[in-house]
Amino acid sequence: MEFKLKECHRDVSDKELLDDLRRVAELLSKENLSMLEYQKNGKYHPSTIARRFGGWRKSLKNAGLSLKKNWATYEYCDDETMFFEDMRVVASKLDKEYITTGDYVKHGKYSKKTMLHRYGSWDVILQKAGLKPTPYRLGKGKTISDEELFQDIERVWIKLGRQPTITDVKNGEFSFGQNTFARHFGGWRGALEAFIKYVNSDDNEVSPPSNNSEQQAKVEKRVNQHKQSNPIEREKKVADGPKNHKTNRDINLRLRFKVMARDNFKCCMCGRSPATDPSVVLHIDHIKPWAKGGETTMDNLQTLCSKCNLGKSDIML
Repeated sequence: MEFKLKECHRDVSDKELLDDLRRVAELLSKENLSMLEYQKNGKYHPSTIARRFGGWRKSLKNAGLSLKKNWATYEYCDDETMFFEDMRVVASKLDKEYITTGDYVKHGKYSKKTMLHRYGSWDVILQKAGLKPTPYRLGKGKTISDEELFQDIERVWIKLGRQPTITDVKNGEFSFGQNTFARHFGGWRGALEAFIKYVNSDDNEVSPPSNNSEQQAKVEKRVNQHKQSNPIEREKKVADGPKNHKTNRDINLRLRFKVMARDNFKCCMCGRSPATDPSVVLHIDHIKPWAKGGETTMDNLQTLCSKCNLGKSDIML
């Protein structure tokens, strides 16, 4: 099972982008469109169009569509005292010692562009406002591994239920910033290409069994405890137990992502997804339980939300 990035639309003409905006508006019988409405029905990503024409509102205007009168607009603030005070209000509201750019975009009163242009870094702005820096910046001499960045991409991809964009990076969805990805991979597109190459590596279909002595000690301890309580059932479990497994119980990042992508980042039982309900947490579950001889392979794994996974336990459905 191999994954590919979505087609890059940098070379698409302005006319094609605007024509598709008008097509979606006609399809939905609407005089205006939100970015979410277009994302669900359009051919291109809304951030591609917004970047091309300098914003979503300007894109709609160029396409001859009307603008929503009730759209919220951010107020530009040149008074840093007022801006910093609003940052502290947002931090207090969220009960946090620091806030990300995404936090401020969602809850703040002003546009952050003026201050970012003035100070160049969100961490500097946090310091000026008397807030703590985000915990994602490493100290001097420390490095960030590619795998940490891949884990961050995977986390956001699962959360959004789609391929993340550079706009998601700028809006604070990621733990690491745009410059970090650029330093490692030469740019955001390079980061996505490296992630897909990593996920499609040949060693992600089967996880070999581990010889970890600590893990084996835990298994033996559980067996001995069960032997004392029920010797007959213990013999049955040992026959089907982990000693005959061909794969490791642990699920690596590559395999986990492949299973969730196959299941459209939704729970296979209830259909809930983090993309529509941020409280949903997805897990990877063995369909045939590991304790009953199930292997860690694509055909024996499924995506479940935490609630459904807790309810399933070791029951085979």
